[in-house]
Amino acid sequence: MNQRIDWRMMTAGLGLALVLGGATGCSDSTDPTSETGTLRMTMVDAPAFLEDVEAVEVVFEEVRVHRSQDAEGGDGGWMTVLPDTLPVEDRTFDLLQLVNGVFVTLGEVDLATGTYTQVRIMVESATITVDGVAQDLFIPSGYQSGIKLIGPFTIDPDEITDLTLDFDLAQSLHEAPPGSGNFILRPTIRLIQTVLSGSISGTVEPVNIGAVVYALSPATGDTMASTLPDTLTGDYRLQALLAGVYDVRADAAGHEPATRLAIEVVAGQDVPDVDFVLAPQTD
Repeated sequence: MNQRIDWRMMTAGLGLALVLGGATGCSDSTDPTSETGTLRMTMVDAPAFLEDVEAVEVVFEEVRVHRSQDAEGGDGGWMTVLPDTLPVEDRTFDLLQLVNGVFVTLGEVDLATGTYTQVRIMVESATITVDGVAQDLFIPSGYQSGIKLIGPFTIDPDEITDLTLDFDLAQSLHEAPPGSGNFILRPTIRLIQTVLSGSISGTVEPVNIGAVVYALSPATGDTMASTLPDTLTGDYRLQALLAGVYDVRADAAGHEPATRLAIEVVAGQDVPDVDFVLAPQTD
């Protein structure tokens, strides 16, 4: 089961419940007589080994949604999910912590039913810590127009829709130029309506061997998701997988890779016990 980050989320959850209760009426596109449903927005990260990187913290100023993919920041019709009125510590997230079933809840808000097509993340600041030294992290357009995510999701009457922002830090973080020690974050984020998705979980043994677990498309071999097992228990979870069939592969340096074929993921369910025991490579 997914876990929340206890160092921040208890406070944030209470704050969101109180603040967002008044936020739902700020949009001039909502008909007060229309049916409503609930949007719960969460964020996870696809983990990867980033040498010497100890933390990647982003402070979101605000997170909003809109029905139109062409809406700009000054247009009407925006609905706030994460408000800028929250304390800064409740809008600060270390992306390196959001792995293996750990997620952060950005907000929960009632919306008029129908289809929404845009999520806009306004970034207040970002820092990266490398070898114990923190430095500012540049995000192109993130501080001005915000991070614009396009992808439809549907709010149904009297139902909770879970929308997951799957942040791929390994694909987003770039050292520019290479070897300079200066980093740019060009966010790669998938929008997953989690009522349409499931997960795969299991263990990899031996533990703490630097293994990586991949969910692969059987048709193309493309990586659809990846994760790192827990270094103490070997437990892993591949999350936010759209319903379908996947091959699951575990790799580790110095060990023979192993693959489990045709693992079927059902929406809203976890496929447990997809376990691996990796044998040492022989000369």
